[in-house]
Amino acid sequence: MSDLRAQRIAAFLRDIAGEDGVEALRVDEERLETIKDANRTLENLGGIERRRPPVPPEALNGALEKIASGQELPREQARGIEAIIIPDKRPVMPLTPRGSYQAVHKTWLHLNDEAIKDRLTRAARSIGRIEVPGSQYPYGGTGFVVAPKLIMTNRHVAEIFVSGVGDRNLRFLPGIAPGFSSSFAPDNDEEPPLAVTGIKMIHPYWDMALLEVAELTAAPLTLSPREVATYQKEEIAVIGYPAFDPRNDQDVQLKLFDRRFSVKQLQPGLLRERQQAESFGKIVEAPTHDCSTLGGNSGSAVIHIASGAVLGLHFGGEYLLRNFAVAASDLAMDGRVVNAGVNFDPEASPAERPSWSGYWSGLDGREEAPAEGKAEPSTSSAPVGVSAGGEMHLTIPLQISVRLGEAGAPIVRLGETGQAAETQAGPNAEKLVEPAHDTDYALRRGYDAMFMGTSVPFPTPKDPAAAAPTLQRRTRLDYQNFSIIMHARRRLALVSGANLSAEAGLRRPEAGRDYTRKALGGLGKNDQERWFPDTRLEARYQLPDVFYAKDDGAFDKGHIVRREDVAWGDSYETLRRANGDSFHVTNCSPQIAVFNQSARGRENWGDLENLVLKQAASEKLCVFAGPVLAPDDPRFLGYFGEGKRLLIQIPVKFWKIIVAKSIDGIAAFGFVLEQDLRDVPTTEFAVPEAFQPFMMPVDAIASLAGLVFDGAIVDADQFDRRGPELALQASIGRRRGIVKEEPGQN
Repeated sequence: MSDLRAQRIAAFLRDIAGEDGVEALRVDEERLETIKDANRTLENLGGIERRRPPVPPEALNGALEKIASGQELPREQARGIEAIIIPDKRPVMPLTPRGSYQAVHKTWLHLNDEAIKDRLTRAARSIGRIEVPGSQYPYGGTGFVVAPKLIMTNRHVAEIFVSGVGDRNLRFLPGIAPGFSSSFAPDNDEEPPLAVTGIKMIHPYWDMALLEVAELTAAPLTLSPREVATYQKEEIAVIGYPAFDPRNDQDVQLKLFDRRFSVKQLQPGLLRERQQAESFGKIVEAPTHDCSTLGGNSGSAVIHIASGAVLGLHFGGEYLLRNFAVAASDLAMDGRVVNAGVNFDPEASPAERPSWSGYWSGLDGREEAPAEGKAEPSTSSAPVGVSAGGEMHLTIPLQISVRLGEAGAPIVRLGETGQAAETQAGPNAEKLVEPAHDTDYALRRGYDAMFMGTSVPFPTPKDPAAAAPTLQRRTRLDYQNFSIIMHARRRLALVSGANLSAEAGLRRPEAGRDYTRKALGGLGKNDQERWFPDTRLEARYQLPDVFYAKDDGAFDKGHIVRREDVAWGDSYETLRRANGDSFHVTNCSPQIAVFNQSARGRENWGDLENLVLKQAASEKLCVFAGPVLAPDDPRFLGYFGEGKRLLIQIPVKFWKIIVAKSIDGIAAFGFVLEQDLRDVPTTEFAVPEAFQPFMMPVDAIASLAGLVFDGAIVDADQFDRRGPELALQASIGRRRGIVKEEPGQN
């Protein structure tokens, strides 16, 4: 047992002892036998008796005295306290098929009171498990009835089988048939679960979803609209389906839950104060509780024992620290939740503009914005889901490639001045037009290392001589919301760094303006974007736009820094400047079309950001990206204008490191994706459509890219922490190096 575990045990005991102090936890022989009898009674309910070392009362009390005086706990004393006292203070009670229970712990014997038992038993019958047959998960989580034919669960549970956010345009992912079972042990129940027939809401701010179940007959639970803080330190019970969680200590789980998982259980405790928690790209103020919960409890009802009212929706936590819930009182302030029919008592009075109303208006604005057939997706709420076959379904921004005329002839030609000129193709011919951009670079500040409130420095080249010098004898090119260092010999970006904001107010800062791609670029209906050079850098360090336009569509112009990432600002003018800056050829890398275009391929390398945003503590990210400029990259003889052709090496791998704010500081996630050009001839290109994504440690990516990242970023690497779970969600592999690959579920 680590010193950290012993410290957490001590802090947890001080917390649950409350005003009575740790001394109140002292035991004698009689109490110790009572606890052991309780454990043996649990065995009669179908559990397996906990295996504990024999711990005499003197040893336990000696450990408690050390906790009270602030001394360090020896390993064995900490183990004894964890095995004896903690399960006694925060037990887990299995429910019978009818939803009843028998409290045997001295601290909780009052739960056997007839009125309390009736209240909790009735509530338990309206709580069930979310089934997801056809997915890679044994089941999704827990849910509970909140209105006739309507259940509530977590958004992160629903997103296993739902695509979309808000209360419009929601749909089920293919291949998964979600269900709802209120059985005690659904895995052993022959009766099939009730089908989830509709999606009422995926809340854009809170970790909450409402699902429709047409054949549901269970009575709705009642949610309290009273401010949750008024219930602080009062007794609650979480009822759900705790599942074995590999993220927590295995021995502790086996002891505390008597090896009984994935069945309906009652977990009593106390409601605690509000604290900040990470939830879907932001920090929220969430009520906490100290019930013994596990991963399968996601979506459980937090029930006030004295009244039976639902005080919250459990969404996460950590053993011996704290658990978090969405407050029912916060949901009662949301008019859309109330109008969905959720059963609040007394009738809720929604706030005119709750603090999160911008998340709703951001969705509404996106849906109503004019566009070429549809609105552009926003990175703040792009849905992610995993189908039965392990394929990740993403809403992905479309990158546009240059269109060619018949027989490969370009529809436009470049004049000596470099400006686009129309051909004689007719009035409907497309033009290559430079998107609107600001040529006064004095206004640019570039990548901001303090963007997230904590330092995330820009990386530096291992070999300073590799960087292309600017005319001002600098190496970094600063643009609106991002910066780039160019590789002198390869004419491509060595590294880019961007500040991404998903805040709705910065994505659409001025109402009534057109934020579509063509409107921001000042393009006409039939125009296509022509990228332009950076005048601060000599032409010999840049690949010209004609390289992409004249090679028969062999390559797309792939953004290194995604346009969608940096197109934000506090004014329309600032946002438009960032949009224009993203079309500099310095921000371009040749990529095969399917690698770059979501319409022609399954995935897009940039959209892993959406997955990371869901785990972040703010709506801001720092994103570093670039190609892997390997010495053995394939060579291609490309056009450079004026009859000139040069041999250019085409990168086959691209990397991205996403840094998010976390409750403890920062968290870094590294990815590498590669396009397979092994079978591509260097004369007539018939470009394949194969590329593979995988996670990789930050230090390994730094070695591949020839960069040095700040120690804080390397130390924040999540490859071995959150990495396995994220890789599983994204259905991608993990590699510690460029050769050995680990499956995503490791």
